[in-house]
Parts: sequence; C-alpha cells; structure tokens
Amino acid sequence: MVTIQIDEQTALGLARQARNAGLSVPDYLRTLVPAVEPASRLSWDELEGQFLALSAPGPSLPADFSRADIYVAHD
Repeated sequence: MVTIQIDEQTALGLARQARNAGLSVPDYLRTLVPAVEPASRLSWDELEGQFLALSAPGPSLPADFSRADIYVAHD
C-alpha cells in the first residue's frame, strides 16, 4: 500500500470526481494509474539474442591473438 499526502482542495476534487464516476476514491485513483505488468523472465537464448541484436559490430580479434597480447611487459 502507498500513502500520498494531498491538500484538502485536491482531496475534495478527487472525492467529487470519484462520486461522479460512481466509484470510491481508491477505485477511482486505480483508474488513473496504468497497471504495471510484471516483467517476464527471458530464457538464456532470448537474452543472448537481444544482446547480439544490440551489440555494435566491431573488428574481430586476429587469429593469432593470445594471452601474451593482453599482458605486455612493463618497463
């Protein structure tokens, strides 16, 4: 449950609008806020597909790329 604080004039306006709609204030407020659907969990294949679709193409590593290319000697 969420509690919000509003001024008296706003509360009266909401109560009037709810009454005109034939609803209680909580039910009327629910009509004003869009329902949020819970996010579905994607499978690994779906996640990989999205990752690949959003990845920017770049240069490939050379065929002879090795660990030694990463760890260069420091002087």
